[in-house]
Amino acid sequence: MNKLLTLTAGSLLAICAAQASAETITQNAAFVTDYVWRGLSQTDNSAALQAGANYSNGNAYASVWMSNVEDGTGAEGAPLEMDVSFGYNNQLDGFNLDMSVTTYNYLHSNTDDQTEFRVATTPFKGLEVALNREIKSKYWYPEVNFEKFLPHRLYLDLSAGLWSFDDGDNAITLRAELARDFPEFHHIDLFAAITYISDDTITLNDNQEDADSLLLVGIRKNF
Repeated sequence: MNKLLTLTAGSLLAICAAQASAETITQNAAFVTDYVWRGLSQTDNSAALQAGANYSNGNAYASVWMSNVEDGTGAEGAPLEMDVSFGYNNQLDGFNLDMSVTTYNYLHSNTDDQTEFRVATTPFKGLEVALNREIKSKYWYPEVNFEKFLPHRLYLDLSAGLWSFDDGDNAITLRAELARDFPEFHHIDLFAAITYISDDTITLNDNQEDADSLLLVGIRKNF
């Protein structure tokens, strides 16, 4: 807990210090009927409140993001997840290489913290190809993300990824999300998403494969 408080305080102090200068800072908040990450519900199919802050300075950036999560039986601490990210988007000649590190910190005793390194590139507008490596649970997660802006202030997000653990377990994930921006209501977004995973026991060391699809809706706001 002391480690998390120190990390939170340090991140918030860095963001507050940056706010006094010319760098860009944004905040965000959301309510979702289910917090689904890479095909897996983090709230046991229950609702979540989420909030975060993003800081950028040229090609460098950082963020802090929090959500309630399911903490399981007998957990000590708060049922919260806090993610802290730092990255740099290298702009090369006609090519970009976005490198970042994210720590997934859990304020309860039933889930171990994780650290993930990420390398991504955007070959053309709207398409991102990324490779993630988690160094504690020891898995790879390659993914492809695509965003398309549609008429009537609609936009479509599509993503596909692969859980690939060093011990040989793997699972395919898919997600499709349709959202609409409402400028007349302070640019609040309403969205709906459907997700699929070929094995929702992938992180449980369970030999029984069980595919699962989840549907969620939500509302979010960037400040």
